[in-house]
Formats: sequence, C-alpha cells, structure tokens
Amino acid sequence: MKILTMAACAFLLWILQAALFHRFWNKKLKARLRFSSYGVTEGQCVTLKETITNAKAFPIPVLHVKFQMGKHLVFTASGNSNITDNNYRSDIFSCMPWQEIRRSLEIFCQKRGYYTISQVQLVSYDLFFTGHMVACLPAEAALYVYPRQIPAKKLDLPLRSLLGQINARRSLIRDPFEIQTVRPYEPYDSYRAVNWKATARTGQLKVNVYAPTASWQVLFLLDMDSDKIWKDESLTEESIRLCATYSHLLIKEGIPVAVYSNGTDSLSDVHPMAEASPLPYGVQAGAGFGHGQTIMEYLARIRPQKQGQLSMEQVLEEMARAARLPDSTVYILISPQQRDSIARSFAHLCRQSPGCQWILPFRPNEEIRLKTSFHISVFPWEVPYDHSQAS
Repeated sequence: MKILTMAACAFLLWILQAALFHRFWNKKLKARLRFSSYGVTEGQCVTLKETITNAKAFPIPVLHVKFQMGKHLVFTASGNSNITDNNYRSDIFSCMPWQEIRRSLEIFCQKRGYYTISQVQLVSYDLFFTGHMVACLPAEAALYVYPRQIPAKKLDLPLRSLLGQINARRSLIRDPFEIQTVRPYEPYDSYRAVNWKATARTGQLKVNVYAPTASWQVLFLLDMDSDKIWKDESLTEESIRLCATYSHLLIKEGIPVAVYSNGTDSLSDVHPMAEASPLPYGVQAGAGFGHGQTIMEYLARIRPQKQGQLSMEQVLEEMARAARLPDSTVYILISPQQRDSIARSFAHLCRQSPGCQWILPFRPNEEIRLKTSFHISVFPWEVPYDHSQAS
C-alpha cells in the first residue's frame, strides 16, 4: 500500500512540476544580444554582450540559449559554437529566481559585411528532463564590418592625376566670397576687386584673386561581376577596398563623391535600376559630415547578385542614356573585367566628362589587354594571390 501511495505521489509530483514548468518557465524570461560597437573594420575584434534575465520567483535549472550569425564572425574562444553555412552558438545557463546573467563574447571579424542576429532560441526542461520547452525571442542585433582601408600612398598616382584634371579644368567664373590670393593691380582690374587693407599695408594697389566656383563631383562605378570562369572573390573584395579608400581621400579634399554598383544591397535587397531609376542603386553625391560613413555602410552591405545580375555594360549604357549628370562629373570605374564591350560603354558614358579613370585589379602574370579612349586613364592594380586567404 505504501509503495502504491509513494508511486501515486511521485506521479502527481511529476504531473504538477511538468505543468508548472510548461506554464511559467518563459514568463518574464528575457534574452538580449547586442554588439559593443555599431561598426568595425574587417580584421578587428568586437564584443557580443549576452544578457539573460529571469525576473520571477521561479527557477530555471537548465536553459539553452541558441542563436546564429554570419560565418565570417568567429568567436575567439571556439567552445559552444559550430561553423557551417553560418556560425551557430549554444550556451547553457542555470537561472535562479530574480537573477540576471551577463556574458561577453569576443568575436574576430574576418570579412566585411552587414551581420545580424534576428532571434534567440531558448530551450529548457522540466525537473525530470522528460520534456522540453522552446521559445523564440527577437534579438535585433546588427553589426557593420567596413572594408579595410588601403594605404593612401598606394593610391597617390591616380589621386594626383584626378586632382590635376579637376584643377586644370575649373570654370573661369569666380566666387566673390572666397579669396584665393592677393596680387598687384593691373589696368584691366575692377576697382571692386581692390584689397584696401593690403594696399594700405604695402603702399601699392593690391587686388583679390577669387577662387573658382565650379561644382565638381566624382562618381564611382563598382563592378561586382567577373569575366573569369571561376569567380575570384578576392578581386571583388579588393575592388571594394579601393572604392572605400579612394572615396575617403576625395571627401577629405572636399570633392563630392557618389558610389554606384551593379550589386545588391543586402539590407534592403534592392537591385540595381530599381523602381525605374535612371541610376543604379547606391549613394548619391555628397561631401558633408557623415557622407563618408554612409559610403562605408553601403560598401559593407553590397554583395553580388547570384541570379539575374545586371552586367556592367547594362549599367553603363543605362546611365549614358537616361542619367542627367553635369558635365563636371568625373567617372571612376573599378572593375577587374577587360571586355571590349565594357570599354566601349564606359567611353560612351565619359564622352562629355573632362577625364575619367579605370582602376583595374588583376592577378600577377595576368595580361593587361585593355584598350580605352584617350580621355580615360587606366591604372592597373596588382592583387597578390595571398590576398585570397584574407577574403
């Protein structure tokens, strides 16, 4: 009789605890993930902060916290994680009543990109481990990994060439509010240009020389496609780094910069030429505060289209046909492809531009067979094979 009573009590206890756990285990249970930084550069580390809160008088003896993120974000401590198509993480906690658990996980950012953790999966068990409960909570953790900057001195030649073109072709119209220098008075000068302070100081008539007012802008065209049998991803990544560094240098010079590509924005999943726009999807021209950050974020998110990708020829032809850009726009094409069709389309786009550039990433021992028109400067950019390991 006692054995039957004990068995009945044990059965009732099992039923009761199972019912209690299924009803209350995830009440006021929260899991939060956030990165310590909004954005970092590829090759740097960032901290993922994990917070588990059990704000009730009900213990959770075993709690599995599972989530996944991009495979190029690698935990420096490799335990409890598994990398396949994504990086899968599973941590085990024991949450007492009214307890908050905090943990910091260091992550090495191998490759540029925009990485998100959309949800956290919580798994728990009852006291006898005879059943398990699962709940999914939104995480909304996001991280920008910006492309690595190339040493500025390596881009000195194309940068100086471009700045020379711009300075040589500036408009003759002068800005009356920006004085460039002061020189002696000539008979053809207007008295309105006389600098009376300099005249009084030197005892000779001096006139102001005003700076030109031409509004120049540089438009980068980033090619995410390849003409090789096997897509060379490291050439594409080097092209993105070139675009990031070059645009940064131009913005420092006060020159407005725009960036367009035939790739896809991974955040909005917008394809080039979306919504019947005359320009491919990208970042419009600007040089103000924060514009460089906007470009870096776009370059972190950009990725090739796997299906139905627009060719660079299509992008160039559409821009030449439909775009209404000023003649003071200088185009810079960054593309590893050497197809004649791209060269013809780019030359057609640049026909009214004061001078354009083509930066050509290539592999060692690869033949440079590119032929362009006289007003397009070509700058070959050799990418050693060991860069493929970093990409």
